Parts: sequence; structure tokens; C-alpha cells
Amino acid sequence: MSIRSIALNEGVRRTFFFFLAGGTGFLLYLCISMVLHYVFHVGEVVSAICGTLLPIPPTFWMQRRLTFQSDAPKRQALPRYAALQLGNAALVSGLTAWGTTMGLSGGLIFLIAGITGALISYVVQSKLVFHSH
Repeated sequence: MSIRSIALNEGVRRTFFFFLAGGTGFLLYLCISMVLHYVFHVGEVVSAICGTLLPIPPTFWMQRRLTFQSDAPKRQALPRYAALQLGNAALVSGLTAWGTTMGLSGGLIFLIAGITGALISYVVQSKLVFHSH
């Protein structure tokens, strides 16, 4: 059974796979951030940055192949995706630093920052990274 056959229309299929790929990336981000912070006692900001950047390879593959079914060359899409994730790392670290000064727990900060990054990521990926020609 092909991947295309699991959904009735393109919008449903894309949304499903964005949540699958993005959810995988988000869970990796959350686990990495939490383990670094709570197990290895790494600061919240550094933990959030590492949690954002380390999942790039698997989430890039999933977003490119499953969500957007992009035919854009990898050498073109990967630098764009990496730049997006660097931007997300800056956003997430800024939100994390802000949350820390507000006295929020690391877990809550990681959750809020991750969701914010995911929402922005979808728009940027669909418009700039994996857009159709």
C-alpha cells in the first residue's frame, strides 16, 4: 500500500505526516532537552538548543519524503531546513531564557518553546524549504 493511499486528499495526508514527522522531532527535542537538563544538569538554554539541532537528520528525511513529498534536490532543501532549525534554535533558546527569568519550570518552558517552533516551522517548510515549483 502506498503512502498516498492512506488519505482521501492531499491536505489530510500532509497534515497527518506533518504531525507524525513533527511529533517525532518534537518528542526527540523534548527528550533530549529533558535528559540534558534533569539528568546531566545542563542549563535550560543549552539543553533546548541541543534538543532542537540534534533531531535535524531524521526530521528532515521525514518532512521531505513523507509530509511534503518534495522533489527538491537534497543539496538545496537540506541547507534551507538546517537554516530553519538554526532559526528555531534561536527562537527556542530565547523563549527558554525568557521562561527561566519568569521562574517557569524547565519542562513547561521546553513544551511552550517546542510548540511555538513547530507551528512556525510548518509555515516556513511549506513556503520556503519544500515548496512546489
